[in-house]
Amino acid sequence: MGHVIRSCDFMPTFQTFVSKSKLAAYVDKDTGHEGISVSSFYSTRKREVKSVVLPPDGSSDSEEGSNEEVEEDELYRPTEGQCEDDSSSSDNLNGSSSHEAEEGAKQNKQANQNKRGKMFSWRKTEFEHQSTATQSCFTAPDELSTPLMYFSKFFDKDIFEVIAQQTNLYSCQLIGCSINTNVSEIKAFIGMKRIMGIVKMPAMENYWATDTRYEKVADVMPLKRYKCLSRMLHFQDNMSSESSEDVLDHMRSKCMELESENQFSIDEMMVPYKGKKAGSLRQYLPSKPKKWGIKIFVRAGVSGFLYDFMVYTGKSTFDGSNQTQGKEFGLGANVVLQLCKTIRNPSDCVVYFDNFFTSLRLVTHLKDSMGLRSSGTIRKNRLMGCRVEEDRDLLRRGRGSFDFRVDNDAKLAVVKWADNKTDTLVSSCASVNPVGQVRRYSKEEKRKISVPCPKIVSEYNTHMGGVDLADMMIALYRTPAKSHRWYMGIYWQIVDIAVNNAWLLHRHDAAALGQKHQCLKDFRLDAARGLIYLEKQKRDGHPKEMKTIRHKK
Repeated sequence: MGHVIRSCDFMPTFQTFVSKSKLAAYVDKDTGHEGISVSSFYSTRKREVKSVVLPPDGSSDSEEGSNEEVEEDELYRPTEGQCEDDSSSSDNLNGSSSHEAEEGAKQNKQANQNKRGKMFSWRKTEFEHQSTATQSCFTAPDELSTPLMYFSKFFDKDIFEVIAQQTNLYSCQLIGCSINTNVSEIKAFIGMKRIMGIVKMPAMENYWATDTRYEKVADVMPLKRYKCLSRMLHFQDNMSSESSEDVLDHMRSKCMELESENQFSIDEMMVPYKGKKAGSLRQYLPSKPKKWGIKIFVRAGVSGFLYDFMVYTGKSTFDGSNQTQGKEFGLGANVVLQLCKTIRNPSDCVVYFDNFFTSLRLVTHLKDSMGLRSSGTIRKNRLMGCRVEEDRDLLRRGRGSFDFRVDNDAKLAVVKWADNKTDTLVSSCASVNPVGQVRRYSKEEKRKISVPCPKIVSEYNTHMGGVDLADMMIALYRTPAKSHRWYMGIYWQIVDIAVNNAWLLHRHDAAALGQKHQCLKDFRLDAARGLIYLEKQKRDGHPKEMKTIRHKK
């Protein structure tokens, strides 16, 4: 039987206490029994600790030795009721303590393994899983449609009816009477806002002012009526607790119905907003042209066509999304998983994202669970033991140098490439070979020179800019959204997304038919005129006659 120290003062914290205490063996002069004395030096305060004299084998262990004063830190003082019963056997105590220690060690090992995730075996060898996305196939139309018909593929009659109904309901709730708007007036109002995004003036009243009057806006409706619609425009019932499909969900479903490309990029899009009424929804991204605003996560194609999106709302962003693996990945990976769930043919596609989203576990999870290949830049603290050459060593070797590691079992390749600075990328479908060439300006030679570029870098640079391209096209003719209601900016952003998607669809159909497409500005103007003037249009999209829509008093 092993030696045991029993004390109602420090037994519950014996492991912690003994690890920072001094143990010394001694022999009692009166009885000849052997024992252990415990002394601690955490503080100068002394406490009475009852030590047990340990008898030799075969004798009774019920006898207690003398008391000794030792110093003990108050941090380790047990509370009442934590003392072990002196009559319990030392065998049971030793057995339970060792068993609990083993179980605790196993649990800690398992927790650390779950936190680290899958372990990888990195080698500097050829990547065996090189592949590309399947070529996209689109159905060519019989003829080109009008700009209004393309826009109606995303903003159809159902949306306008919902807006007209909810606007009248909101006016009743706010001022006690309905403003009696209808679908035609809502269409004309949105058409006016689209023209204002192209023909900009310092103030909204300038479109009706005598010196700066703009007939294509001022002749549609009076200024007073325009302000009334601007104040009452609404999209969903504030008093209803029932969840129903709103304009955002309807727009998402329309975007996902169309034929899609097979290479996507996922990134943030900012809705400009510098007010304070949005609370924590207002974000600050210093790398964006519009640094303050509401964040929208977007999945877009290389052409800039938006296929799916989600508004970032803080902790409630993923409420109702039925995610099962979300907690173990983090925010960035959750966004990627949510936006990739709506891809119809994931095995034929490749998705690209930046280092805010990328992790090794995310790339392997997309490949294993969905068959979806992916590539992205990755941060140094997410490499999970993948040791590539240091930044300073690569930069010392010169621009275009690179280092890589591969795990063919996990179907992963990590490449670090040196340009003006180093970039680290991970992919489940691309690696170094074939090494291409890119043109870069050399300050030493005062001209552009050829620089080696790995395959994974060229693929990423080619396909990652879809969201930024869509953001740029929206910024060219952004619909004015100045309002005291912070959420209005989101809905006008959705209108701009619908117009851009409609134009990209028009451009693709024109290319398939071998015809010349309209520029974005002309397309937006024709779609706006189609909303304002309700007469039948010619095949080219221009109205036969411009009539003024006047509000009946």
